This record gives sequence, C-alpha cells and structure tokens, in this order.
Amino acid sequence: VQGAHTTLVLERARREVEVLEGIDSPYVVRVLSGLIEVGSPLAGVAWLEEMLDGDDLRALVGTPWSWPEARQLAIDMARGLVAFHEAQVVHRDLSPGNVRRISAGAFKLIDPGLGRHLAKATVTGSFQPGTPGFMSPEHVIVGARPLPASDVFSAGVLLFVALTGRLPIDVGGDFDDYCDRLRAAQLDVQLDHIRGDLPGAAYELVGRCLESQSARRFLDGAELLSAAEAT
Repeated sequence: VQGAHTTLVLERARREVEVLEGIDSPYVVRVLSGLIEVGSPLAGVAWLEEMLDGDDLRALVGTPWSWPEARQLAIDMARGLVAFHEAQVVHRDLSPGNVRRISAGAFKLIDPGLGRHLAKATVTGSFQPGTPGFMSPEHVIVGARPLPASDVFSAGVLLFVALTGRLPIDVGGDFDDYCDRLRAAQLDVQLDHIRGDLPGAAYELVGRCLESQSARRFLDGAELLSAAEAT
C-alpha cells in the first residue's frame, strides 16, 4: 500500500499501541512491545500483543444468550471500559470483532485502533469512524465529540445482539436512513417484544444504554459496571 492509505494504516497502528501502552487491565488486551516500522520506504508495521485464545463475539452471537451469560458480558465490557475511560480514552469501535471471550470465560476488549484521547479529541466536519450497526448517535452527528457514553451505547447494542441475535437498529441498504434512525435511537423493535423472559433490571440496563441522548445513558464504564453488577 502507498500514499494516503499507508498514512491512515500507520496512524491507526500507532494509536492502538499508544492507547494500549497506557492501559493495564485484565479486561483489555495487553501490548508487549512498541511499534516497529518495517522497510524503507515503509512497507509495514508490527507490534506484539498478548496471545488470546477463545473466540470474538462474531462467532458467539446468533443464538440468544441467557441473561447470566449476557450479564457477564456486560460486566466484563464495563470493566474494560473503566480502564479506557480512566485513561481518558474512548474506544469508539466496540463491536463483535473487538470483544473476545477467552477460554477461562472472561471477555476482553481489543483493537482500540480508532480510540481517541478525550483531551486530544477535536470537533471535525465529518462523522466519527466506527462499525455500522454498532455505532452511537454521536458517531453520525457532524462535529460531535466522542464520549465515554458513546462506548456505553455500543455496549448496549452488543448486549441487545447477544440477547436477541439481531441488531436493535438494522443498517439495511440505505446508510443515510440508518444514520437518521441512529441519531434518534429509533429501535426497530424493543427488547421486551423479543424476549419476555428477562429480569426487569435487564430491560432497564439495556434500555438506558440505548438512550438517544448521551446524558440519559450511563455516563461511562464505571456507571455501567455498577448497574450491571446490581442486576
């Protein structure tokens, strides 16, 4: 790869290593080396992370989970987000490929290549990068800053998918329509219309994560963790 694409790839790699070097949590993948640039001119980059067994959520969602399984996911995601948010970093891409369940049963957050330090975040005239289907309303509001509550929304989407096997706001074929529905947090279907067997606290937890206004959600990983542990 050459030109602008190489620059973007390198920037994302540098950001991932920089973020992970500042975080020490059993619920976040650990980086074991600095970034190594290969070749002159640049041909690639490399770094060493801890080896994780198990599967990411892409291989685990589809069949609806029990509430105890989803509750553990909520708790472990929140614990990982606590580490990010205490480091003043927003992950920005909490999606099935970036959450891994290891063989011991715990869930770990990985790949913060889109992460953004709150003190360094700037308002731009474009959307925030992320994975469609798992983005927050702030991702698709022009000029919006990434917030810890944005990660909370994405965690709520993952919980909804784990519990139902489907997205709360389907991307569909029209991305502009998806963005309009996402900005309003207009869910295609309510959780209790699909699953009537969950405890009341489960509906409250997921519903608050998926509020359209960031101020009405759990504000960060710590608030989400407290609520998840109480369910």
